[in-house]
Amino acid sequence: MTIFQKLFWMQQMGIRVLCGEKPRALSGASTHQMSSKGSEEALAKKLISSKSALSATATHPMGGVGAIPAKVMCLLEMPSANEDRTGVPLSGPEGELLKKMLSAIGLETNVQTHVAYLSPWRAPGARVLTAVETQEGLALLKERLALVHPEVLVLFGLPVVQALLGIPLGQARTKSHVYQEIPVFATFAPSFLIKNPNYKKGAWEDLKKLQAWLEEK
Repeated sequence: MTIFQKLFWMQQMGIRVLCGEKPRALSGASTHQMSSKGSEEALAKKLISSKSALSATATHPMGGVGAIPAKVMCLLEMPSANEDRTGVPLSGPEGELLKKMLSAIGLETNVQTHVAYLSPWRAPGARVLTAVETQEGLALLKERLALVHPEVLVLFGLPVVQALLGIPLGQARTKSHVYQEIPVFATFAPSFLIKNPNYKKGAWEDLKKLQAWLEEK
């Protein structure tokens, strides 16, 4: 990412601190809201200043998007090609499908749900993340978990399941699990479902389990 791309991304995210402009407190904003905003900006700055090798090849990093705090936190492996190219969260076919999947069980990303990524940077050609890249992503993810404070985690795709739970996706889908004391549900990634539509029925069954859990809360 060039310095001009970084500055554009910071502007899109509403980050002015690094440009010499002092942040102004929002009138009527609660202490919690202001604290969350500050923490979110701190995480965004970490992405900007990261020395990760992927930060040099990706165009736009994606930390997360949606409600803070959020009842449900969805975790994808990495930004889609369209997200990386445009810097617009949940854009492109993968983002549209994810929004439809969540909407089918009554969830909206800007209300109850926060969407984040195992790696905030897209790997070249969407290749498999290395062990180092995965650990870099997990370190940032743990900070985002503390910020979002979700009641439940939804893992999308095998790489995410392996990184957090260390088990096959099939096992994660059929049994209950926890990550850092947070209940976990797992299903197929939107990118996988687009290429393999026959698995959409299985994904729907997974989402219905999540819906039933949420209705019991």
